[in-house]
Amino acid sequence: MIINGIELELDIFDADVAEVYEEALEKVRIDAKVDTGAKMSVVIKTQCNAVFDFFDEVFGEGTSEDVFGGKTNLMTCLKAFEEVVDNVANQTKEAEQLSSKYSPNRAQRRTNKR
Repeated sequence: MIINGIELELDIFDADVAEVYEEALEKVRIDAKVDTGAKMSVVIKTQCNAVFDFFDEVFGEGTSEDVFGGKTNLMTCLKAFEEVVDNVANQTKEAEQLSSKYSPNRAQRRTNKR
């Protein structure tokens, strides 16, 4: 996948990679929370830093600098994060569709048609 002009690879079907991804995703959910009433600048920095950490944990140290170029822009961070999450969701959906071809329920239905 290409995010902000940087090509990144995420093999979500590798168990170790999936574990790192899941842990980093949970960490973003926790770290991106901001107190209501916080200044906009604090919200931006808090949420972007959570996304930066996510990219560095999932894709390797320094990736956030490559992807975001040292800029702390909330929309850029959120869109990049969304692209990764959407990419994983699409890969997962594709795998589920493939595996459903061989599910016991489908095999049973095919047997019943005969």
